[in-house]
Amino acid sequence: MNKDLDNLLTSGLLQVPDDFTERVMREINRLPQPAPRQVWRDRLEPLAMIGAVTIGIIELFSFIFGIWTATVAY
Repeated sequence: MNKDLDNLLTSGLLQVPDDFTERVMREINRLPQPAPRQVWRDRLEPLAMIGAVTIGIIELFSFIFGIWTATVAY
């Protein structure tokens, strides 16, 4: 895509205003600063995933055990 834009700029079909860079940088500087990352959330996410997987495995085994006890009791 950069080559396409470069070709347009060199061919004269696309005219860029002289103050384009200044205007763009001025708008970028006006944007709000991103919120700082919260490290504790990044550390908590893997623990939450491990906990969810553990609970899921327990639920799966309890379901299998329930099916097994129901079929053995019959």
